[in-house]
Amino acid sequence: MTEKEFWENFLKKSGLDQDAKHSGEFGFEARGFAGSERLAALLAGKKTAAFFSYATFAIDNEELPVSGEYYIVLDGNREPFCVIQTSSVQILPFNQVTWEMAAREGEDSSLEEWREKTRENLEEEGELVGFEFSPDIKLVYMEFKLV
Repeated sequence: MTEKEFWENFLKKSGLDQDAKHSGEFGFEARGFAGSERLAALLAGKKTAAFFSYATFAIDNEELPVSGEYYIVLDGNREPFCVIQTSSVQILPFNQVTWEMAAREGEDSSLEEWREKTRENLEEEGELVGFEFSPDIKLVYMEFKLV
């Protein structure tokens, strides 16, 4: 099923207005087991947030997410899987992320673990798209709910 067909079916089943803002796709970047674990955490209500580098949005000239937008979540095969809606979006420095925020990603057991993993991911991403990690690098923190 195409994204467009999935979205149209979603609108019919949910009763939302046809003008509901579909802002694109949302993938967990990980393939295989890691991606499946993230989808399972989403379905179980354990994954209710995600972090993104602000620099990537700026470099790619992409609009930032805003509260109320809908995204189609893709599975590991890049097929439409479910729909989420943003409930809040914040921009904050890496070094100001709290454990409460990091825990909403549903993947780590401590803030230290989250910081280590996220720093590694940001360093890799920075090498690819052209920014350097620093403790005060800006992140986009998006909270969402499964619809």
